[in-house]
Amino acid sequence: AARSSPRREIGAVPSPARMEDLLDDDELGADSAPSVPIGVKKLRACLVSRLVKTETQWLDEGCENVPSLPMRGDRDAMMQCTTPHFDGLVAMMDPSKSWVGRWQGISKLHPGVYALKVYGNLSEEMVTVMEENGLAYAPNEED
Repeated sequence: AARSSPRREIGAVPSPARMEDLLDDDELGADSAPSVPIGVKKLRACLVSRLVKTETQWLDEGCENVPSLPMRGDRDAMMQCTTPHFDGLVAMMDPSKSWVGRWQGISKLHPGVYALKVYGNLSEEMVTVMEENGLAYAPNEED
């Protein structure tokens, strides 16, 4: 069932204004434990928020930034919503004080490790899931 919340535009390589709208200020608690990859093998970045985790972490935890994407426990959905093709990494542990977070437009997102750029786009099925949850997806720029 679709939520009746207003549409918020977000994307995987968003402008800071769009990424900042992904979470409301009150959704991110100061006690949020950072999402840090538990290894360096099989890293994948979310095609929407650019958060980086291992395949196992995506299956166990899903995406803290876009919980409406059904990645938790669903390998096919996880593969549609994430990509192993990304450039650079940046860690943001304290969003409220992070100049890097402001620079990358991720300062209101969950603390963790983020890709600087991701390659690929969500499947039509996952775009529909986002729209049903009041979120608009902005496709990534192709290089």
